Amino acid sequence: MAGQACAIIGLVTFILFVVIGIVILTVAPPIIHDMTESNIVLSTRGIGYGFWKSPPFPILLQLWVWNLTNPDDVMRGAKPKISQIGPFTYRENRPKTNITFDSQNNTVSYISPQSYVFAPELSFCDPTKINFTTINVPYITAVSEASFWGVVDRVGVTLAAKMTHSTVFKSVRVYDFIWGYTDPFLEELKKVKKDAVPTTFFGIFAGRNNSHDGVYVVDSGKRNSSFTNVIQTFNGDRLLTFWSTEQCNMINGTDATYNPPFLDENEPVYVFSSDICRSIKASFEGLRKVQGITVHRYVGPPDDFDSGLVNPANLGFCTPDSSHCLPGGLLNVSNCQKNAPVVMSLPHFLYTDPAVQDMIADGIYPDKEHHQTFFDIEPQTGAPLRINKRLQINVHVKAYEQFLDWKHLPEIYLPTMWLNESTSIGDDNGSEFRWLTLYPHLITLCVGWGLVAIGLILIIVSVTVFFMRKRKGPRNSRVLVNEETEVSQPLVHLFKSIFFFFFSSFNLVVSPDSPHSISNSSHTISLSLPIYSILFLSSNLLRLLLHLPLPCHLRPSLLPCSSHLKL
Repeated sequence: MAGQACAIIGLVTFILFVVIGIVILTVAPPIIHDMTESNIVLSTRGIGYGFWKSPPFPILLQLWVWNLTNPDDVMRGAKPKISQIGPFTYRENRPKTNITFDSQNNTVSYISPQSYVFAPELSFCDPTKINFTTINVPYITAVSEASFWGVVDRVGVTLAAKMTHSTVFKSVRVYDFIWGYTDPFLEELKKVKKDAVPTTFFGIFAGRNNSHDGVYVVDSGKRNSSFTNVIQTFNGDRLLTFWSTEQCNMINGTDATYNPPFLDENEPVYVFSSDICRSIKASFEGLRKVQGITVHRYVGPPDDFDSGLVNPANLGFCTPDSSHCLPGGLLNVSNCQKNAPVVMSLPHFLYTDPAVQDMIADGIYPDKEHHQTFFDIEPQTGAPLRINKRLQINVHVKAYEQFLDWKHLPEIYLPTMWLNESTSIGDDNGSEFRWLTLYPHLITLCVGWGLVAIGLILIIVSVTVFFMRKRKGPRNSRVLVNEETEVSQPLVHLFKSIFFFFFSSFNLVVSPDSPHSISNSSHTISLSLPIYSILFLSSNLLRLLLHLPLPCHLRPSLLPCSSHLKL
């Protein structure tokens, strides 16, 4: 009777193992979901706050300039021939500062100062020691504006050019073109017409180093995590003022450094870029791997670059109105670039109208792999693990009949520079990120299915032992005592190994240590505990099976058996 009672108690215990395993597999995923959500929303108590405040991944800004090799021919109406020089690489730092939480509106405001340090080991050469030939941007900006001025003011532009020996194309130092210089032509023009230009200092990134682009107010995500870090206002405005429709002036999405969790591949991701003064849509392209972590790749679909005449959704980007639409793949940003005739595109005119590419005689070789903008985002946390934001800065060049030097120029969109602003998770951060995203799900599966498997195996063992004992007669009582003693020892070891397995797995899941303070070796030791416990469990389970009192004719010849049992 005592043996039967023990068997029944064991059977109930093992069924409980199966039930607990199923409960873990059912309950743990929602718990992990809630824990992820609570850590991703913007709060000083969340793990994601440090990531949001100061992205731990290195950011690189790579720049290439376009050298015009046949300026004299272009002056006579020929197509330009260009070649790229670079990269000139800078390490970029952009933490968030002046952070203010508004608990009433569930928003967070901040600025993001940007600083750049030259990385010579990643660069083609020192940008202060090399020149290249390109369009004279200050001169063409003034000429473009002066075409709407009176005769006297236009003469002033011509005189300023003559006095400073300014030409349509000029050789300029790469560093000056990027970071700025005081332009003699602009200084002279300001003497003639004070309100002609807002500044005499020109550079593509002039004033950008050690400065910020504006004040952001974003949703904290506390009411709804799907709005985490979504921009509410930029510089106090909910809408931009550069475009001709309200839809195109909308500020949509995040700043791309931090995204809402639980992304749906069927829904696009929106990103606001102050560089091009608009929001862009990125659509799911496919799955990728970054440091062993599965990510969603989002890219700008080619039809999003279509002209407003082809894609009505882009009509608002035709400025000043729909009668001034540029060819597909080009964006006129003169309204937000101090009226300079600047036109943005992807590098090497990727996805632009073939007619635009045909304006360049030589040097343009668009390639999706090297010139497309993309975002690789871990879908559960919304963390961007790899970003390549690529952009080309062009100048709209055309003939201006009122100015002698500009009379015979062809109409072209002349590339001046292109950039790749990139970041990617490294080996160390990749290990810690796997700890936060992959391992909780993996451990849940191991513990849950492990308990189910152990429970089912032990149920079979328990039922077998129970029926074996039921079939034994009184004459085998002494044998029973011996065999029960033989079985009891491996059974004790089996229960020890089950406890060790459960304890090690539980300890791994609920460990209070922050992953940021755990070394890779500690990760390895912690993860190895369940593995060792499984091996220990398997060996003791085999040990128990070897001691079960099965009849000799049902067991392999090498294993011990009970000659007193018959089936």
